[in-house]
Amino acid sequence: MCMHLDHEASECTDKETKDMLSKRRMIQTLAAGGLVTATAPALSSCVTNPETGSRQFLGLVSESQLNQMAAQSWAQAKQKQKLTTDPRYTNRLRNIGSRIARGAKRDKQSWDYAVFDSDQKNAFVLPGNRVGFYKGMMDFADNDDQIAAVMGHEVGHVAGQHARERVNTQMAGQLGLAVGGIVGATQLSKKCKTIPDRRQQQLCYQKASRNTQLLNAALGMGFTLGVVLPFSRKHESQSDLLGAKYMHHAGYDTQQSVKLWEKMAEGQTSRRPEFMSTHPDPARRARDLHNYIKYQDSLGSQGWQNIRMPKA
Repeated sequence: MCMHLDHEASECTDKETKDMLSKRRMIQTLAAGGLVTATAPALSSCVTNPETGSRQFLGLVSESQLNQMAAQSWAQAKQKQKLTTDPRYTNRLRNIGSRIARGAKRDKQSWDYAVFDSDQKNAFVLPGNRVGFYKGMMDFADNDDQIAAVMGHEVGHVAGQHARERVNTQMAGQLGLAVGGIVGATQLSKKCKTIPDRRQQQLCYQKASRNTQLLNAALGMGFTLGVVLPFSRKHESQSDLLGAKYMHHAGYDTQQSVKLWEKMAEGQTSRRPEFMSTHPDPARRARDLHNYIKYQDSLGSQGWQNIRMPKA
């Protein structure tokens, strides 16, 4: 999860980071490797995530398949990018990570933390509890609480099974788009078969081919704007709230998560419209976190049990 100031994974300046974090690449590799066989039960497989309360489609790619892919990407990242061995960074991140893991009740699991020696303001998590921070992100934070907010966010992605859900959703979407494209092409070229003149028939097929390309482009854009990007923004918002919850249980100051996002919003120079973005607007994230924290605190001993927001 690329997490610098404008929060767009496609805008990370480091090519290796792009490759490592690319969900599209992971999907293509899975498909090319023939690891997934779509079946009717798999396509209809949905479960409720206990951490988020949301229904998730997880039927095409298993957790073990995703972890295997992530392990390869993680090893390549640590090999190709410089890691810092400065204990001021590595020990700090490991200590904060351990506290957040306890707050998330995942301290019995194995976690792998790495600090990359770069000024990028990035942090990310890969399946299999692999958390990477860049020195720039740790330097940007004002205190441990703000680093804990980022760490909680990344652990939230793990608890929410967001990577697996996104890969499954995109693969199912690609299957649907392929079927839709075939059906569309068949219908658009159907009348061409009845044209007796060979030249007119060829012109008809050429026109049908162009219209099919336009249809496929429209379907692809609709899927991206209507499914992929909203899903991504939903995952980011869920992870923000889960991160605050884990911060609270770990004994960190949850208000620092609000201050971190306010600081990120202040440092932002430009941003594409939210509906075209993989991440919510930083100012919105700060407001949502503020409202969530205030609401959970108001519940007293009943608070901080879920990521339910106050009713509008």
